[in-house]
Amino acid sequence: MYSKLTEQEIGELSRFRFTSILEQKSSVAQINQLLIDENMEHFLEEVKINTKAPDLKVAASVFVKYYAVVVVMHLYALSSWNKRLHFSLDSLYLKNKELEGYWLPEYYFENLVAEEFTGEDRDEWRNQAIQHLFHEIISPILIMLAKEAKVSKAILWENIAVYIDWLYEKIFDNQENVNFDDYDFLVNQAPGELFGPYQKNQLHRYHTEPVYLSELNESIRIRKTCCFTYLLGEKRTYCQTCPLYCKKFNTGKKN
Repeated sequence: MYSKLTEQEIGELSRFRFTSILEQKSSVAQINQLLIDENMEHFLEEVKINTKAPDLKVAASVFVKYYAVVVVMHLYALSSWNKRLHFSLDSLYLKNKELEGYWLPEYYFENLVAEEFTGEDRDEWRNQAIQHLFHEIISPILIMLAKEAKVSKAILWENIAVYIDWLYEKIFDNQENVNFDDYDFLVNQAPGELFGPYQKNQLHRYHTEPVYLSELNESIRIRKTCCFTYLLGEKRTYCQTCPLYCKKFNTGKKN
């Protein structure tokens, strides 16, 4: 059974840059249009300007870190509400927005509805939800970004993986009624075909054991690839999980 989101659910998704309002005069991009070569190139040029990226490769990587919140919203609903969000690339819009001088786009879902699981085989229902999310919403955009920006798909997939870890390990920390079996399935068990035209699980290789960083006085999961965030703007700061950061300070060691 399909239903519109409640006000409470809208409020919960808003923390992940969900918006239920799309003004006619807003600067927006319909995500399905990014599957056209010239549209993607033009879009990346805008992202480059908005984020002060030095080139399209960096712009593409940074955009995926913003696009990853779509994954977070979908999985949040799946594991916390036991609901599947129904939308397509045709109904998904990026709404340009700035906050304190930083580009922080929001996402609008046209005619968004949710389906609560009430059947007997949740595993199959979950498989369908995950396959739709990655095969139909995420993978086509990543493939186009890799093509137009000449950036490794491994970097783009790890950008997605980092946000999935953040959701289940940080946002869901101490939250009741969360189905953590979904997390284990995603990063350890899901077959490659659920993620797109792949033979292997696109998240598993990034789900490594955390290591202790004395510089931060905490254990973190160090990335296998660099997302290029340190090349943005003038500050050129490293992500805390960056392999370049850990190599620079030589602070990584296993517990």
